[in-house]
Amino acid sequence: MSFKCSIGLHTWNHCTCTKCGKKRNEQHDLANDCEKCSVCGATFENLHDWSRDCQKCSKCGKKREAEHDWKNNCEKCSKCSVTRSNMHQLVDGICQICGHGSFTDVDGKEYKTIKIGSSVVMAENYVRIPSEGKHWAYEDDDKNVVKNGYLYDYETAVKIAPKGWHLPSKEEWENALKTLGDNGKEIFEHIKVGGSSGFDNIFSGWRNARGAFNSLGASAHYWSITKEGDKEAWHIKVSAYSGQTELEKSDKHLGFSVRYFRD
Repeated sequence: MSFKCSIGLHTWNHCTCTKCGKKRNEQHDLANDCEKCSVCGATFENLHDWSRDCQKCSKCGKKREAEHDWKNNCEKCSKCSVTRSNMHQLVDGICQICGHGSFTDVDGKEYKTIKIGSSVVMAENYVRIPSEGKHWAYEDDDKNVVKNGYLYDYETAVKIAPKGWHLPSKEEWENALKTLGDNGKEIFEHIKVGGSSGFDNIFSGWRNARGAFNSLGASAHYWSITKEGDKEAWHIKVSAYSGQTELEKSDKHLGFSVRYFRD
């Protein structure tokens, strides 16, 4: 051992002294492999970054055999950001495999679509002005419609479903959402904006029967067609505060958002 090494003045090449061979557990060279030092051979676990490509680490470039997940979107992997082209099998603008695509209503408004479980679902809040029935822009300000859509009472939401679409039942909501998680918090993560389902929930608030608007940016409420007695119906509630998604029943005169399911 050299004199310098004996007094602690090592000549380090990353983790190894070039003079005496001493090792240290820091400054490993992981440039070529995030999980194996090219100087000393030390190995590590769970350091690769597969978030941008399931098959190639974005930090070191190491490749692995792994399958992309095209289940939710035939052209975008749900586990990483890899995309591909011309894979959708479109019929009337909607992919018959993954449900991604778009639907255009009689007014020319286009709505993105997705598939959750076996149901093809609108991925945007409905914005059509009905010829009859009750609808409201939040705080009666049309500027809020662009992002949040309109709020509808129950009867109107049932009647104005476009041809080929319907207000989902409580059971349909349950069956779709349970494919995303075992509890309300898991489901919340999947349906939030940017979540893996593509639902892109909007916290568009609600209107009470007395005309007051509530909870813009704090909660979302989506009607189901399932009634509970004469005065109430079930809906999906998504809370920004609790991070929960749950079924509730409410007065049919309230104003909630609408996402239609395809027939």
